[in-house]
Amino acid sequence: MNFKSKALFCALWVWIAFMATPMAQSQDSTPISQQSSRPLVVEFAKDILANHPGITAAQAELNAAKARAKGAGRALYNPEIEAGYENADSTTKSVGVSQTLDMSGKRKARAATGLADVMAARATLALVRKSLLANVLEALATHQSTFEQLQLTASKVRLARDFLTLSQTRKTAGDLSESELLTARLALSQAMAEQSRAKGDLSRARERLAAIAGMPREVWPFMVGTPQGAMLRSWSGELAQLPEIRLVRAQSDSFRTRILLADKMRKADPTLGLSLGQESNGLGGKATLFGIRLSIPLQIRNTYSESVTAARAEAAGAEANARKMHQRVEARLNATTERYLTSASAWQAWQDGGAADLDAQRALLKTLWEAGELNAVSYLIQLNQTFDAQAAAIDLKGALWRSWFEWLDASNSAISWLEAIQ
Repeated sequence: MNFKSKALFCALWVWIAFMATPMAQSQDSTPISQQSSRPLVVEFAKDILANHPGITAAQAELNAAKARAKGAGRALYNPEIEAGYENADSTTKSVGVSQTLDMSGKRKARAATGLADVMAARATLALVRKSLLANVLEALATHQSTFEQLQLTASKVRLARDFLTLSQTRKTAGDLSESELLTARLALSQAMAEQSRAKGDLSRARERLAAIAGMPREVWPFMVGTPQGAMLRSWSGELAQLPEIRLVRAQSDSFRTRILLADKMRKADPTLGLSLGQESNGLGGKATLFGIRLSIPLQIRNTYSESVTAARAEAAGAEANARKMHQRVEARLNATTERYLTSASAWQAWQDGGAADLDAQRALLKTLWEAGELNAVSYLIQLNQTFDAQAAAIDLKGALWRSWFEWLDASNSAISWLEAIQ
């Protein structure tokens, strides 16, 4: 058996040995020490929802809205006490009390507006929680993809460095040309440049993740595997229950209550006063005084009707915004469903037909190059193809996770998904 035949025979056995290993190992280049189980992602999400300043601010606004609503439900006017003293030919002393009466129902209208504002603030809090969780999970998926891409470039640099070392050895032995040695050096330079770009991408991904999460971390949790999408296929939620729809509906209700409030506020309320006093003359005579006072403002110069017109216009605008938001939410839900199904189909197609044991292919290529069956250029071209395929698989998996998180956000199912996987 000649040298080339022995080399091909050895290469065949290497190929069979590598193909016998589980293909999943070649698809996930993340070391076990860097992987986290899904419960860690759940705990991380719970920690974000419990301590994020954005949620704290929205909760504070809800508390403020509750306090304003409580105040709006109280009496609009407080009583007034009056005291008088007059010293002329006779001395008059009096004390009285007056009360403006809410005859038009302003208190009830204010209470209704305050309650609508509370509902809007509660929907805003739910929307902030939903959006924050979706953004954090999407940033985690991007971080995981960039981390895996960095690991892939590290593997490429390692193989390129080994290739250059072997090329230098073969060049010294006279088995390799100067041009092929130069090709090996260029391959290492290119791999190192790609690694540098990957480090920059990872740094930016971590910066964005820390900014969204509101806290710095040395190690971020990783998602294991891929989403299965069973929740999408069984989802039977209603658009009216989504926080975006609840918010615009609450805002619309709030503006409608303001029409009634503006109409009530333009009406004048009477003020009723009672007084009791005593009048003394210079001859020692005294007389008891009792008085009743009623005052009603006259809305003549300004009827305040413009405030009602403005409230009606604002209510009409809020209703139009509610219809627009309903259309937007429905369109986003349909689009995210389609994107997830497309990504899942592409990933499944990769698993069924494109997912080869790339490490085994690289080992085979190296063996063929060492045996002289491939020159340096052919070896590097085919080697880069394996790395390109693996990089595409990483991007494909990252796109699948991001499309899944987009659907969770659109359907308000992120909390349910986290509870299901913990």
